[in-house]
Amino acid sequence: MDNVKFGKFVKEARKEKELTQKQLADMLHVSDKTVSKWENGAGFPDIKLLEPLAEALEVSLLELMQSERIADYRIDKEDAEQVVAETISRSEQAEERKRQMWKVKILLGACACGFLYLIWTGVCYLLRKIPAVPGSGIGYTDPVVFYVWVGLLTILCGAAAVYILWKNEEISDIKIGRHKIKGAATILMDMLVVLLLHTYLSNIANNQEQLFKLPELLPVHAYLTCPDGTGQAGLFIKEEVADTLLSSVHVKDLKLTTRLKAGFAEADKEEKEDTAELFLKGVNCLAAGGITDDDVVWNAGEDSSFLQGNEAKCIVSAELFKENGWRLGEKITLRQYYYEREDERYIRVRLEPLETTEYEIAGYADLKGAGTQMFTDSLDVILPLQTVREIYNRKNILFFADSASFYVADALKLNEFKQEMKDLSLIGMSPFSEDHSRNGRALSVDDSTFIHTATHLRRVIDAVEAFFPFLLALIVCVGYLVTLLLLQSRRREMALLRSLGLSRRKCFGIFFTEQLILVLAGVVVGSVLSVLLQGNYGGSSALTGCLVGICYMLGNSLALWRLMKVSVMEALFQAE
Repeated sequence: MDNVKFGKFVKEARKEKELTQKQLADMLHVSDKTVSKWENGAGFPDIKLLEPLAEALEVSLLELMQSERIADYRIDKEDAEQVVAETISRSEQAEERKRQMWKVKILLGACACGFLYLIWTGVCYLLRKIPAVPGSGIGYTDPVVFYVWVGLLTILCGAAAVYILWKNEEISDIKIGRHKIKGAATILMDMLVVLLLHTYLSNIANNQEQLFKLPELLPVHAYLTCPDGTGQAGLFIKEEVADTLLSSVHVKDLKLTTRLKAGFAEADKEEKEDTAELFLKGVNCLAAGGITDDDVVWNAGEDSSFLQGNEAKCIVSAELFKENGWRLGEKITLRQYYYEREDERYIRVRLEPLETTEYEIAGYADLKGAGTQMFTDSLDVILPLQTVREIYNRKNILFFADSASFYVADALKLNEFKQEMKDLSLIGMSPFSEDHSRNGRALSVDDSTFIHTATHLRRVIDAVEAFFPFLLALIVCVGYLVTLLLLQSRRREMALLRSLGLSRRKCFGIFFTEQLILVLAGVVVGSVLSVLLQGNYGGSSALTGCLVGICYMLGNSLALWRLMKVSVMEALFQAE
């Protein structure tokens, strides 16, 4: 059965019945567009609709299937069977074609979703905000590794859709194979453009990665000192400052200490200041005591973790341990004294009784040189900082830390850290300060090297990113010029297609699809080569192929539209 002949018959029969397409469609419970397609030969009704259609048009089913009036309804059995078989076959072909088109729609939908995901991934990479130097901003995490699989599935879905369309002769007019050299040139050009853009974006990615890793490569050290910067130890650091440093997310590797003096508590001796011959230090970690775990001879089952708690344990100097014949795990009683200032404006201090406490010896180590030069070059006993703080609290004595040094946790958030320190009323250290007290209220941050390096990297990134719009415009121009040059010789082919009755839009679609297949092939090959040669840069690798494909096809479309505007006769005449 011929679709055109069938449509013409339906149209004539409808007009004989004086029915509009809308009225006929309502009788069959279909849309008027469906009836229009039948009459134009662009479609064929479902086999279930043939009998209702024949009844609506008041023709026999045989006349409808043969698409012509039959004067004598007598027909031989074989002819009737052949007509019915042809009708059933035609209907089955239409159903199969409909199923194939649904498959194409699903594949193209999956392809579009994958393509949009890749674009979203790339745009997130491109628009990620690098924190100011120093400062804060929106961080970016590279997309999950499955974006590679999304890319592969997108390509496979697109290829399957094209194969189905080709097999069903929906795009049979596309003849890439006839222009092998031009096709190869298009693919090669796309590969080169992808390599160029991937190099550009990987350069940005490398610089951004260096910027994010800079806090690890150039850690920013900070410490508290007195206003004139004359000392980092022997300070009076308020308890609220110590608490903030201990809990701050901007502080890491904090070394916090407090200092005491002590003497051995004996029943037959009075409590006098001149008996306080031992130098004690309360610390929150072993590094704050100037030693490491390997330097300590530990009691069985002990380690440095007790320094973070409030247990009554201690580490004593090896010299004191041997001199007194102590044993590990033995308990010693110490009469402790704390440093009290006569006037907070001056350096002068005095010793005042604190508490007599019994401590268990958790280990011993060589503590020579672990003290502070302000008071002594040696240290006798190391205690947990929290244990000392609780003693102060029990005695209702105001607690002060002796020293505090640390590293900024994330130097890219240096401004947030400095604001937090400013909220604690800490000031900047100045050698010209008139305040010569031991108040630990000045902050010194060694950030000059980090800021200089980070600023340089930020400027490089900004300069390279500023060129990005021009690079995209260049890709559009390349797509336009290359397409214009390669397809200039095919104007006669375009003119012939137009002369055969194809509309300009249909002709444009044929050449556009041909170029799209070539561009996709070039982008895929170029992306694979880029990753193999230059490495995978997450979002930049995903973005490269998408941007090249979009920009190149934009230039390609502009060139095709310009070529399509040439008149048919002019193109044929120039070809002759």
